[in-house]
Amino acid sequence: MTDNNSHPLDKFCGSKFWDSNETWWTSDPDFTKCFEKTVLVWGPCAFLWVFCIFDFYYLKASLDKNIPWNKLNISKLVIMGALLILSATDFIMALVKNGDESTTALINAVDIWCPVIKFVTFLLVFIFIPLNRKYGVQTSGTQFLFWFLLVIFSIPQCRTEVRAKNERNNVLNSNVDDKPDYSWDEYNYVSYMIYFAFSCAMLLLNCFADAMPRETKYKRTNNEIPESSASFLSRITYQWFDSMAWKGYRNPLEDKDLWDLRPQDSCKEVMPIFAHYWNKSVRKNYKSQTPPQPKAQYSNGKVEFENPHGRSGGKKKVTSIMPPIIKSFGGVFLLGALMKFICDVLTFAQPQVLSLIISFVQDYSEDSVENQPEWKGILYAILLFVTAAAQTFILGQYFHRMFVVGLRIRTALINAIYRKALVISNATRKESTVGEIVNLMAVDAQRFMDLTTYLNMIWSAPLQIALAMYFLWLQLGPSVLAGLAVMIILIPINGVIANRIKVYQIRQMKYKDERVKLMNEVLGGIKVLKLYAWEPSFENQVLQIREKEIATLKASAYLNAGTSFLWSCAPFLVSLVTFATYVLIDENNVLDATKIFVSLSLFNILRFPLIMLPMLITNMVQTQVSVKRINKFLNSEELDPDSVQHDPKEADPLVIRKGVFSWGEGDETLKNIDMTVKKGTLCAVVGTVGSGKSSLIQALLGEMDKLSGRVNTVGSIAYVPQQAWIQNATLRDNILFGLEYDRKRYNRVVDACALRADIDMLSAGDQTEIGEKGINLSGGQKQRVSLARAVYSNADLYLLDDPLSAVDSHVGKHIFEEVIGPNGLLARKTRVLVTHGITFLPQTNNIYVMKLGEISESGTYQELLARKGAFAEFIIQHLQESTEEVEDLDEIKQQLEVTVKSEELLGTFEKVISLARTESLSDSVSVKSFDSSKGSLRRRKMGRQDSEISAISQVSQKKTDVDEGKLIETEKSETGGVQLAVYKHYIKSVGVFLSLATLFLNFVYQSFSIGSNLWLTRWSNDKAVENDTSLRDMYLGVYGAFGFGQVISQATCSVTLAIGCIYCAK
Repeated sequence: MTDNNSHPLDKFCGSKFWDSNETWWTSDPDFTKCFEKTVLVWGPCAFLWVFCIFDFYYLKASLDKNIPWNKLNISKLVIMGALLILSATDFIMALVKNGDESTTALINAVDIWCPVIKFVTFLLVFIFIPLNRKYGVQTSGTQFLFWFLLVIFSIPQCRTEVRAKNERNNVLNSNVDDKPDYSWDEYNYVSYMIYFAFSCAMLLLNCFADAMPRETKYKRTNNEIPESSASFLSRITYQWFDSMAWKGYRNPLEDKDLWDLRPQDSCKEVMPIFAHYWNKSVRKNYKSQTPPQPKAQYSNGKVEFENPHGRSGGKKKVTSIMPPIIKSFGGVFLLGALMKFICDVLTFAQPQVLSLIISFVQDYSEDSVENQPEWKGILYAILLFVTAAAQTFILGQYFHRMFVVGLRIRTALINAIYRKALVISNATRKESTVGEIVNLMAVDAQRFMDLTTYLNMIWSAPLQIALAMYFLWLQLGPSVLAGLAVMIILIPINGVIANRIKVYQIRQMKYKDERVKLMNEVLGGIKVLKLYAWEPSFENQVLQIREKEIATLKASAYLNAGTSFLWSCAPFLVSLVTFATYVLIDENNVLDATKIFVSLSLFNILRFPLIMLPMLITNMVQTQVSVKRINKFLNSEELDPDSVQHDPKEADPLVIRKGVFSWGEGDETLKNIDMTVKKGTLCAVVGTVGSGKSSLIQALLGEMDKLSGRVNTVGSIAYVPQQAWIQNATLRDNILFGLEYDRKRYNRVVDACALRADIDMLSAGDQTEIGEKGINLSGGQKQRVSLARAVYSNADLYLLDDPLSAVDSHVGKHIFEEVIGPNGLLARKTRVLVTHGITFLPQTNNIYVMKLGEISESGTYQELLARKGAFAEFIIQHLQESTEEVEDLDEIKQQLEVTVKSEELLGTFEKVISLARTESLSDSVSVKSFDSSKGSLRRRKMGRQDSEISAISQVSQKKTDVDEGKLIETEKSETGGVQLAVYKHYIKSVGVFLSLATLFLNFVYQSFSIGSNLWLTRWSNDKAVENDTSLRDMYLGVYGAFGFGQVISQATCSVTLAIGCIYCAK
């Protein structure tokens, strides 16, 4: 074959730009010199100029600065300087030769412009080296690919130069008298070899990452993930992960072996971005005039979330989480989509290369045909390897990015749900149980991570199906339409199944919420259940819900099995129908090796999208349910953050004016609340049980719905609840609560809160681990720890909700005197104390008496007693119902005698106190007599137990010395391979018969699948089929029988697997 067409670059180079006879139709292929000097040089340079925008972006977005000068970047700078000098020299030499009449014929335009293009490109790379160092960019993928392409594309010209050098040497070493002048060619040879060597050196240097930057936004750690400082080559090959893989190979991995999370993937970085776009969506839906945030970032360590129900004006809409998710993480997702597209294209390149390889092999098997050159077979094999390797690299990067995007979405959603759970209104809290909120974070958020990995299949699967059908059309013609019809028939069937799965998914999540809610109640009240022997009753309730859940799972499993069966058999059904149609519509249609194996390759490609598409539809249905659930929760009502104002201009630190508050649904729990607490005073709130004392404290904290009125607090607030909240941490950490340890202040607080004796009794002092909910502390100890935490916080305003109710009388007096009272640690602080201890009331500055949700009286102790109103009634009622000790009763009597002026009221108090003293004395006598009756028995037992205790104590002492202060042991997990007992237990749970049946049916399915391929091979090699239709029908019938066997075995296997999984779940 000849190619006589001229090319515009022929004149530019002074030689032919492209010659097919020299490059393709030859046994010794080579490119033309023009092609080598233009395309093979300009191509990498154009790549760099097009994609250098990414390098400029990374420079602008870099959070690191100032990489120190080192051997690597200095070497790059030196070599780039040498390449610039070399390119400039080539340009000057070309101009000199062009100006010389004797050599001007040797110089063409390409010899002048090629050094210019190289120089400009190398100058760009040279500029990037100090810029990367300044802005902390340790590696560049664009530059690595540029040098890689430059080196690969330089190999053909290097081969040409070496060959030309050998030819010149042969001429110079020959006996020819008139030897030509090769000075210009020799210069080009030396220059190109230096250029090629420097290019290889730059490629090698770009395989490594630069040194760590001196300045960085994120704090460096000793356990930092190597990916952050890995080179581009290390990232695409995951070489940075090798150390972890080797460590896991040598020893079982533990939590301490894992690297720290990348800062970019941490909640601190992900959450502000999501919050920014969430707030914009809220403003857009409610047509707010609030100016948008200029930038998503933390403000004093916090991220502000817009409250959809806090917006006024405009029609209310449901703000969906999808737009913020797309805007926050869509960029990385689109990059992954581009990678997926390239990967799909490479997938379909492989069958085309396979067709060329089969054609090449067939030429060698048929002697009558002229054989293709061997180099083409080698080229086809290399091309098949390169396409497969490139597909693997790109697919690995695609999945990595999709996993990262899924992780970030899950992080953002969990954080948003958790934040919402802290601020939901009381009405919403009644609707959303703890179990439902846990499911939102644990199950619904996880669905996004599961879906993100394969979400691109929603467009990739139709694309792959379309391309596969197109290439199959090229092989088999209109017969492909029969296979397409099979797929179209299967789509509506799958749609019906998907709708049913959605219904069962909603039902399953409902049952799961009920079960988690009930289990939380059971675990929270396990002591009461054990005390009243209610375990069987609650067990039956849990099992009833579980039975409903399993019934739903069973129905879903059968539907999923049906979907899996349909789409796993679809590729074979399509191939069977297509091949059958092809050979039956025309007797001249013969299945040869190329058609069969290329078609089978395309059918195998078709198998993945056909299998993944129904799974994707199922996951999308499940995720859609989760989206609705999360949207409903995130759009639920919140507590109004403006219900409590913090105006620093207010004279008094705590003010309530005409306050009306509710716990939800509009019912007025507190009304007509007017309250003023002056700075540095102690205010007491008293009243009978259920009068609204704790609700008043919650109203001050903003935890109640304010229907009307005004509330203002000034300064920081410390709150001590009635039920102490204790963390699973050391005693010291419970008190410090994240603050820095100040030894002097800490010791003063511990002594004032009467915790010194308790700390001395603990095995490891204040380093003793406290269990969940303070399980190893008494009620009084927990209350004192809670109070100590508040005192240590050094707040401006203290809200104390009956903190002395759980402590003994003498301890309560000590705490009041040392902490709360006029001479305590909080003497200069503003304090609001809810209390039933009437002995402390004379030392307060002001008292508010609560009755039926209203403040009935307020004033000092003396003023209230003088009024003979609700406060006096409260004291009488309290003395009648309480079990005060004799000492406290005497103290109360003395206080009343000094304060009360009315003899009638004083007489009433004395009668009540006298009656209370009689009851207190009788209770103490009965307790003493009970103790004395047990004393003799106890003394007899003590003698026998002393020897046992002494022996046991020696053993236990040794044990406590090892893990002193530790309450909860470190969770241990099995390491190494899965033991055989685990498999046995699982098989036993599934059922031996079902397990063996599933394995056997899988074996049968694979046997039929392999048999069908082998049968096709035999069919294609049988030349007699071309002239014998009965033989053709026999081959087709056996191939169909193999397919029918696959269908039956796969259907039975899907059903047995579904039943086995359900049995195992029980």
